[in-house]
Amino acid sequence: MPVAAPWWDGRVLTARRSSAWRSRWEVARDGVPLLTLDGSTWSGGGHFELAGRRYDIPTNWLGSRYRLESDGAVVAEAERVGRKDWTLTADGRTHRFRRRSIWRPDQEMVDESGAVLGGVRRTGTWNRGAEADLPGLAEPVAVFVLGVVLLSWEQAAAAAAAT
Repeated sequence: MPVAAPWWDGRVLTARRSSAWRSRWEVARDGVPLLTLDGSTWSGGGHFELAGRRYDIPTNWLGSRYRLESDGAVVAEAERVGRKDWTLTADGRTHRFRRRSIWRPDQEMVDESGAVLGGVRRTGTWNRGAEADLPGLAEPVAVFVLGVVLLSWEQAAAAAAAT
């Protein structure tokens, strides 16, 4: 069992891979099933439905820029995903993220001073699950961040397997 980071408060989104052959995760909030995040193997993006509303996650061909779209409007954008530092823009605010270490793919949400506010962490080596504690983000945006991190981990694993 991974050791909890000091910012983990137990109010989390969890993702568990539901298919060995497809990029699909079951997402729960505080242990209660919430939605299915369906990633697109070929295009690198994905989609989910939350509270009766569909959200699409298109990406560029490099997988470094993602958008969260619903009803033709951009809800959030993530840029430089997969780098050590990346950003999320949502609700007119920019949120900063960074990879926790060179050895682990966990992502920390940080403020301007670098203090850790929350983040996304892998829950195991083999199960490819994750937990996200992202205070201050609207639920669709928090699911988007979790999805972007999961999709970027999959892309990194596929690239490593291809070499």
